[in-house]
Amino acid sequence: MYKVTFLDFVFENKEDIHLDGCEFEIFPPATTAAQIIQATQQADILLMRDQFGKITADVMDACPKLKLIVTRSAGYEHIDLEAAKRRGIVVCHVPNYGAHMIAEHAFGLMLAVARNICRGHRRYGQVKRFDDTGLGGVELYQKTLGVIGTGRIGRHSCRIGKGFGMQVVAFDVTPNENLAVEMGFRYLPLNELLAASDFITIHVPLLESSRHLINAETLAQVKPGAILVNTSRGPLVDTAALKEALASDRLRGAGLDVLEDERTVFHDFDEANVVITPHLGWYTEEARDRIMQITLENVRRWLAGEPINRVV
Repeated sequence: MYKVTFLDFVFENKEDIHLDGCEFEIFPPATTAAQIIQATQQADILLMRDQFGKITADVMDACPKLKLIVTRSAGYEHIDLEAAKRRGIVVCHVPNYGAHMIAEHAFGLMLAVARNICRGHRRYGQVKRFDDTGLGGVELYQKTLGVIGTGRIGRHSCRIGKGFGMQVVAFDVTPNENLAVEMGFRYLPLNELLAASDFITIHVPLLESSRHLINAETLAQVKPGAILVNTSRGPLVDTAALKEALASDRLRGAGLDVLEDERTVFHDFDEANVVITPHLGWYTEEARDRIMQITLENVRRWLAGEPINRVV
């Protein structure tokens, strides 16, 4: 019987957490090394999320029985892969539990900002006024959508944008011209995309090369009055530069599902037209269930000696 630590339980259905040959212990989110070690010290297998704690070499040293780590996420930058490799610990992830729902959320934010949906709701709910004064919006139809990153999520954003009747342009470090022809968009250099786009949506991974991809310099190249949406990773956008672009009306507004230091720092955007959601882009009932199924299948296949979705 393998002892399994199921860490960072927040929204899963407990009745789904079972697997033959495994004994599960379920724990709430752990943010510190001490909390992770306390939960995992005697475990053979660790199932965790990417939004809370980090699995460092020191954590692995304190959990000597650990043989398998499965992160219930596509990203795995919170795990020291080299340390795991040295210790013979297999690391697996959930590479694809859907992409369409994040693109859908990006457009929800886009519409909320463009049509002042949240401002109107707050006015009615908090001020008790059914009044449209100052809440005039802008349309998506026949506007230019700039998609930064044309991976799985970015492709869905291109498709949805075309459905709104938008002209779609894209930037990617590795352009896929066949995809562009198939979906009816065109690639541009980043500076040209920023200058041409009325709406910009970001769908790239967080790497050292992409950190603060959107900064004071790139925001100065943005078409005045554009709307920026980020549903990828908070540090892709320099928050201080974003606030300045909003305050100066360079940007009409922003829709943000992710922020820099999102769990530790409150970012005050003052009266700017900004809609913030707490990392909800991935969070649907369907995606939650897909993540659980793939996570348990990762464990099942490792038990059978045929690990899948392996990163180490």
